[in-house]
Amino acid sequence: MFSIFPEPLPDGRPSIALEAASQFLRPEFEDSPDGRTFARFDGEDWGLTVDLAKQYGPVILNLRLRGIWRSGGWADQAFASWHTIIGTSQGGRDLAPKFRLDYTLMRDDVLIAQLTRDRACFMDADLALLYPFGDEKFGGRLGAAVQAPTGSRSDFSGSGGWDEVVGVALWKNWGWFGVHTQLEYAFLGISNSNPYGLAMDHCTQKRAWLGMAAWGSGRGIVSGLGLDITVAYYESPYKVGIPRIDRSGWQQHWTFSHARLPKWRIGISEEAGTYTSPDLTGFVQYRF
Repeated sequence: MFSIFPEPLPDGRPSIALEAASQFLRPEFEDSPDGRTFARFDGEDWGLTVDLAKQYGPVILNLRLRGIWRSGGWADQAFASWHTIIGTSQGGRDLAPKFRLDYTLMRDDVLIAQLTRDRACFMDADLALLYPFGDEKFGGRLGAAVQAPTGSRSDFSGSGGWDEVVGVALWKNWGWFGVHTQLEYAFLGISNSNPYGLAMDHCTQKRAWLGMAAWGSGRGIVSGLGLDITVAYYESPYKVGIPRIDRSGWQQHWTFSHARLPKWRIGISEEAGTYTSPDLTGFVQYRF
């Protein structure tokens, strides 16, 4: 469900990233009050993202390729144990079978997409054109991208159409400290015959990121450590009668770096009560 949106615009650097994401919707929220929608999202994704970037004069061309292995995973018991340790409720995980993969979305008795067996999925591919300006102290990027329907609509690995996104990124740095933002407007190319249209209120999505970062410069474990904290906003274009899906939401990103490993990034992201993005994601990235 979450993967049909165009990817965020890249930074224009060749990179490879490994992500692990957990998705879960409480069982009591699976049916909309009016009985028109059934939504079940329970599983884990292991994703590999490759950015191939090349500069041509003043612009950068960036091809993003994504593959995901989707399964019932192994982390259900780990989540249950963690909630027990910190003394909080299980968030509905104790009401669902452990290690289950079931991504299903139905609207008005029409099956929009479903995945219930472990499988590898090749996702929609993104081709972005970026125009950077300024420098490392103060600058930004203008960008536009098209997402080609190389994935499959029926299993949530694509929208089934050609999607577009435009956006701008800006940053300002003062030595070891900096702030940054990115604003985007995405459009889903969903035709009248595409079942996703039954679940959509509109085919556009506004997205925004705002963050601050501090970089380490020393050779020690602590003195070389850097941290970027970013808050993201995702508009939800869905209208299915289930508040957790229909409402727009927020996500926090914590990304760590180190002066001795300048090409590596390690981080974790968590959403806040919405399903326009995965529940919990951990990632490691290497930039060439």
